[in-house]
Amino acid sequence: MTGRRPGNPGAAPVKQETHVGWQGDNVLVHDARRPITRRLRRALSVDGLPAAGAPPSERRIAAGVDTRGFSTYPLLFYGAFPNVSLAGLRALCTCGSLLFDHVLCLDQLCDRPSPDDSGTLLLSTALYREALGMLHELFPAGSRFWACFDRNYEHFSRAMLAEGARHRDLVTPYPPDDLEMIYSGKSAVAKSCLAALAALDGNQQAIETLEASHDLFYIGFQLADDLDDWRADYERRMYTYPLTRAFLSAGWQGRVESGARPSVEEVGDLLARSGAAEETRALALRYLARAQAAASGLEVDGWSGAIRNAHRRISEMRFDGTRPAEADGQPAVEPAPEGGVRMRWSGGRAADAPIARTWYPWLAPAREPRVTDQDILREQAGILAEGQGVHSLREALYDVGRAVHASLRAFPGRGLEAHLGVSAAELAWLRRHDAWLDGLLTDDLDEPPELWTPAERSSGWAPPAVGRYLGYRLISDCSGEPAAAVPPSMDAVFRHHRTRSIA
Repeated sequence: MTGRRPGNPGAAPVKQETHVGWQGDNVLVHDARRPITRRLRRALSVDGLPAAGAPPSERRIAAGVDTRGFSTYPLLFYGAFPNVSLAGLRALCTCGSLLFDHVLCLDQLCDRPSPDDSGTLLLSTALYREALGMLHELFPAGSRFWACFDRNYEHFSRAMLAEGARHRDLVTPYPPDDLEMIYSGKSAVAKSCLAALAALDGNQQAIETLEASHDLFYIGFQLADDLDDWRADYERRMYTYPLTRAFLSAGWQGRVESGARPSVEEVGDLLARSGAAEETRALALRYLARAQAAASGLEVDGWSGAIRNAHRRISEMRFDGTRPAEADGQPAVEPAPEGGVRMRWSGGRAADAPIARTWYPWLAPAREPRVTDQDILREQAGILAEGQGVHSLREALYDVGRAVHASLRAFPGRGLEAHLGVSAAELAWLRRHDAWLDGLLTDDLDEPPELWTPAERSSGWAPPAVGRYLGYRLISDCSGEPAAAVPPSMDAVFRHHRTRSIA
């Protein structure tokens, strides 16, 4: 196969490597990304404690949400730009995958802020810098591509700011122009691949039509996505189109904006009986049909197929406002493997603090978790004694979390610090660094656990009670209670965590 050199449409044809299909190209893109993301993770850590977890797309894949299509996104439009070389396509795919993670980081910062988001902010900046470096290798400063890239990034920025200003905390209508600007703008950065392909191909004829199709597609796609994610959006007070449509139709603006908001169950029931859910689904399908019509006549079989697949999936959607949040299509938690070494608890001799071995470099040997209240210690030891030990850190965090919740129920008048075995300052540190600690939940849940003990190899600064805190927090987040009366199952706890980490 032959093609032009990327970034130089007038160059003489050169021999290109053979196309290896979507799966093969996907592997090549991930191989190209791997040294970049590894280098960034090393840079964004303190003594091995990650300030940010894996890039968001990788976390989504681990949670059972397949985002690999965004790794080879330009291939969807390749038919309209046949003179782009495979080398140029793969460079665009790698660059685009980094920009995709950059945008997901920004989405997390806007939608799920935490007390210390420095790691996510720095990861987002680093991904953007890497992507820009690759783009500058493909396109000189005077290329038409850069004007398109700037326009799309500005659209994305306006959409994110407008959504937050108008629709977070406040129930505000979505006029059609605002709906289209916000919902198409949230994916506007991805549209830059069209400008890149046109610049490499030397053909600008199809770009206006494809950009229109792209905008229409993502309005429909985002409407359906908001219908899927309505619980998380409501809990975060982000009132998307389906929520706003339901609230305004029922005259609920005052209730929703009051200090006594409707329950999640009431909102789910309203979405169903008001017709807002079905109306949103129908509106999404109309936008997808317009996206398909806009692209008709162009040689973009991949893009047309993506629209058809989305249309079919949304056509088959059936809204259920009573479905638990953790059941939103996520795979079950893998059972612990049989065999291997079980970690056994101390039997009440100390405040058991489960960790992964790799945590030692950043744990402080002088900050031993101490539960001085013997009643609390006995209550927790009784819960831990119910099992036969644990194989994985996942099991260890869940069991110690159950133990902390049990002692909180038994002795509610004693502060959380007493149950975790930490000082007030240590608890404040743990809470402030929730976003950092989520990286551990991404990387280490299936590692073999061990009980922390002061050791020479431990020379850090962080409270070794981090595992006790994470176990407590995971159950609290899932149950919605500071002291769960009936702790959810381990499967439900980690389903909930995965769903909330990617919603």
